[in-house]
Amino acid sequence: MMTLSTVTCLLLLLAPPQTPPANAAPASAAPAAPAEPLEVRHVPAAQVLAGNNLVLRAEVAPAWRLGALVAHHRTVGEPAFRETAFELSADGTYAAVIALSPEQRVPVEYYVTARDTDGVENVRFASADTPYPVLIEVPQYTLEREALLEAYGQRRSRVSAFAEYVDYGSQTLNGTRYADRYYRLEADYLYRLFTQVGGMSIDSIRIGVGHLRANTPPFGLIAPEGESLPGLRPGLDYGFSEVDVGFSPFFGLGVRLTLGGNATGFSAGIGGKVRIGRPNGARAEIEGEYTGGLGGAATIRLAWDTVYRFPMSAAVQVTNVPSGPTGVRLLYRVDYKFSDAFSLGAEAGYQARASRGGGPTLGFAASYGW
Repeated sequence: MMTLSTVTCLLLLLAPPQTPPANAAPASAAPAAPAEPLEVRHVPAAQVLAGNNLVLRAEVAPAWRLGALVAHHRTVGEPAFRETAFELSADGTYAAVIALSPEQRVPVEYYVTARDTDGVENVRFASADTPYPVLIEVPQYTLEREALLEAYGQRRSRVSAFAEYVDYGSQTLNGTRYADRYYRLEADYLYRLFTQVGGMSIDSIRIGVGHLRANTPPFGLIAPEGESLPGLRPGLDYGFSEVDVGFSPFFGLGVRLTLGGNATGFSAGIGGKVRIGRPNGARAEIEGEYTGGLGGAATIRLAWDTVYRFPMSAAVQVTNVPSGPTGVRLLYRVDYKFSDAFSLGAEAGYQARASRGGGPTLGFAASYGW
């Protein structure tokens, strides 16, 4: 006789197997782990030195999750952004180099986006609506150089010519009357450097040539009794070079070297100048120069530009050029600027030697810059 437990076991063995629902998950399956998020750390630059590129740096973790990291940048005021991709650097960070022209002064603004390996892209720093601005830092000497170039119309080169006639009047020695006069012709080329070297600015260099011829009495010579000496004809053909150095916008020095020759041999000369005031505006200049075979000169000059297009100057000069007694010259010059590039000038004056009768000075100048 079968027991109740035996019957129950037989029924369980004869029952058909049951299949689980199609949408039922296996009891042993675990939910998928979320992907590791992409993190971007970026410290913005407040400013960049003029003439340098703007370098943006960022750290990314984990690096294998990065698809692309892009800086969207533009100059303030431009309608559209340009794109520059970050690239992996040797130190493990990412860098984007944004090229800036040396002349750029308007700030740059940017924002940063990142795309991960899943193709999801989002903004990581600032935004297109509120980009981050980076100022352009301009050193003081650069501002001064740009202001000077602007005053000269961005023209660095200049050629000029100058002609001068100087008459000290006639002199009577031992009963003979002599002329005392000379003329000078000069032409030069000037280049404005405005280059900073060791805390001072090399403003310009100038090279030129000159031609001087004179008729003078035989100063210092004694004629035999009853005879007269012929007049002297000193002169010099020479070349010169100058360098002007600025220590500030209102103070500068200049040095001049002269080399020349005539029928009696070679001559050398040296000169210097101190400037107080702006080189292209109101200023005072103290000059000194000596050239072998010609003599020396000391000059005080005041220049001003209060009248539009008519720069002027007045000077007092003590000199013994050309190789005579010391004389004093009073000079006045006015130029007319037809444009920022071209000007003509005229000089007038009076001079005398050792309180004797004097004579006039007449001079003309022309210059062209580019």
